[in-house]
Amino acid sequence: MTRKSLLQALIASTLCLAHPCVAQDGAKNDGAGGWISHPDAPATANPVVLHFRRTIDLSGHPGRFPVRVTADNRFILYVNGRRVAAGPSTGDVAHWRQEAIDLAPYLTNGRNVIAAVVWNGVKPMKLPPNPTAQQRRNAEGAALFTQTAPSFQQSVATGFRLVGDDAAAAISTDRPGWRVNRDAGHLFENGWRQVIKGGWYYVAGQPETIDAAKADFDWTGATERGAGWQDAVAAPDAAQRTLVEDRLPPQSYAPTVPGKVVRTDLAGGQAFPTRAVTIPANSKVRLLIQRDAMVSAYPELDVAGGAGASITVTWSEALYDAKRKKGDRALVGDRQVFGIHDTFLADGQPRTFAPLWWRTWRFAEIAVETKDQPLVLKDMRAFETGYPFQQVGRFAADDPTLRRIFDIGWRTARVDAHETYMDTAYWEQLQYAGDTRLQALISYAVGGDPRLAEQAIDIFASSDVENGLMDGAYPQRVPNVIAPFSLLWVGMLDDWRMHQPDTAVLRRNVARMRRVLDWYKPWQKPDGLLGKNPQWNFIDWVGQPATDRTRFPSYDANGESCLMSVTWLGALQQGAQIEAVAGDAAHAADYAALADRVKAAIRQRCWVGPRGLFADNPDGTVFSQHMNALAILYDVATPQEARGILDRIVAPGKGIDAPEGMFTTSYYFAWYLAQAFVHAGQGDRYLALLDTWRELLKLNYTTWPEERGDTRSDSHAWSAHPTADLLGIVAGIGPGSPGYASVRVAPALGTLKQLDATAATPAGPVTVRYRIAGGRLSADITRPASLPGVFEWAGQRYPLTRTTTRLRLPLR
Repeated sequence: MTRKSLLQALIASTLCLAHPCVAQDGAKNDGAGGWISHPDAPATANPVVLHFRRTIDLSGHPGRFPVRVTADNRFILYVNGRRVAAGPSTGDVAHWRQEAIDLAPYLTNGRNVIAAVVWNGVKPMKLPPNPTAQQRRNAEGAALFTQTAPSFQQSVATGFRLVGDDAAAAISTDRPGWRVNRDAGHLFENGWRQVIKGGWYYVAGQPETIDAAKADFDWTGATERGAGWQDAVAAPDAAQRTLVEDRLPPQSYAPTVPGKVVRTDLAGGQAFPTRAVTIPANSKVRLLIQRDAMVSAYPELDVAGGAGASITVTWSEALYDAKRKKGDRALVGDRQVFGIHDTFLADGQPRTFAPLWWRTWRFAEIAVETKDQPLVLKDMRAFETGYPFQQVGRFAADDPTLRRIFDIGWRTARVDAHETYMDTAYWEQLQYAGDTRLQALISYAVGGDPRLAEQAIDIFASSDVENGLMDGAYPQRVPNVIAPFSLLWVGMLDDWRMHQPDTAVLRRNVARMRRVLDWYKPWQKPDGLLGKNPQWNFIDWVGQPATDRTRFPSYDANGESCLMSVTWLGALQQGAQIEAVAGDAAHAADYAALADRVKAAIRQRCWVGPRGLFADNPDGTVFSQHMNALAILYDVATPQEARGILDRIVAPGKGIDAPEGMFTTSYYFAWYLAQAFVHAGQGDRYLALLDTWRELLKLNYTTWPEERGDTRSDSHAWSAHPTADLLGIVAGIGPGSPGYASVRVAPALGTLKQLDATAATPAGPVTVRYRIAGGRLSADITRPASLPGVFEWAGQRYPLTRTTTRLRLPLR
């Protein structure tokens, strides 16, 4: 697989300056000026933590004090010692986000202190002049073991920028008065090196070390303290970034419970953190803390005394046995934590140790080694963070496991949603197109907030690799090309077409969509199927042992693949529909005609009549749920064939599992399997597929895992799609026409007798109440007055003529 260097990727991203995607952020660039830094920053290798501050005297309390603030990489802004903002929201160099804030509520009459901590852990890759492709690949690989910043973070040069309007212009960073100091006591480590013994991929927020004897704890105070403060200077390379306004709301920052001690070798240690505990001098102790559920949060630890003591806090999603295997997620026993750790070095003074970046955990272990002084653990706090979704969607039924599945999925979606969607908040913190499509659908149905999804659609469009493809995960420093994920981005556009009324998102991205769809054309063989294209053709994690994954997707001797072809087919069909709404009729017709040709080729080359299935390869030797689910979903299979196919690709009584001899979908790709059941008119069978998630409940997950078996990640939102489908399939609430201009309510109750649910729509919530008794269905549907709709049951359609419609209907 060929890969481009970071420099090439960043240059490619700037092509958006001449592309409609620039308009996505809607803000006029207010110039590149105003970036400041430390005088020694250009000569200092990252990582670096800088403190900025300036004072302003006010005669009275201002009614407004608007500023725009950003940094490279990250900042936390304080006014008079109060935390007021953090950012910038993740973007790329061509879309560097700045946040608009009104500081007036935090200001007082008289002297005020505006301060910011800014940090940057991105280390430039070392490349020789005119590097070869292999040298670039080697540098990228080496960087994974040395970087001290999450992989999603791009960088130009360390700097801070605050620009004020009106009276606030006095504190702009292009005005004199800003002072800066380097915090020599705050360092970063490489997270992958900490977990490399587990053999798992880690590129998320990096561990931190805080040495209290060298750190500055007083930099937000009323007066400048300590040595090393200097006048800030202009930051280098400011013009390389294109500033855009951040349209996302601030991330949440709300107190939450850090957990309780469930195991310790410290006498009385179980009292922590409710009460302070003392670790004697010259001793080693451990306190294992457990939360009831997974969380993404900013932790804080208050200590006193203990000069020279080291405190290591290890953050873990789960506990592990001696062979580093997981089991019941609520079981403690003698199991151990495994994960990244932060290190705090005490100096004998009362201190609050707090990493700059948030952590994800269900378990945390505090390991303390004291020297000649005892150390007091005074308190531990946590502030939950994430995208500020407000829950609208609800689900409850007479099968209580469904409510648990719904709630765990929603928690997983929230743990993995921040300034971008994330595959896993613990291990990668990367926004992957395949994961993001499903996460967006959960956001639409439960949160009713499309802004994070819109961000994802637009930022993927700004990624441009291989002359038309997108990075599989973006934003990211290192190219990460997964060719089929560009096709799933087209699916995201089509989901938007159905679920959201704002067609501007489609219009500004339709030209980018064409480049994706057309990229595959040169790889189409004369008979209509796709040949093997470059880059990683990841469809799903399948196969045990792992060597089976080399056969997926499968190709015949001529390099043709039915599975890759049907994936392209779906995107072509979606593209034709998007063109009809936001493009032009000629392109719509061209994509529809091309889709018909691909469909005919799949039917001719991939249908294996004796088995009643579509094969993954034209040789007819490899079969998967994936191929057959997509063949149903994209109408390659006839309606008559679809029922038989579904019977053959799902093992009875085993959830989403396939029979022997067939590749089974992961938790992630099971969404497409479920949609195939609905498309074939078999939605009542959906509840049986959830047996797989019912089995997971027995292991006491509080967020859904990445894979089957001994999974790496216990917080993987691509497995949370049942939360959306319980509303969309079982409760049956979904768009009846593009843009959610109408609602269609078509429940698939299966064996349920009672169900109460609410789903979000752009017009407002839709609520349903179903009861089955005496051979009849009682259905109450409440909808917004502005949202017309229809109820479908047993092959009949009933218009929703009132805001609350009550129907009493015979069962099928």
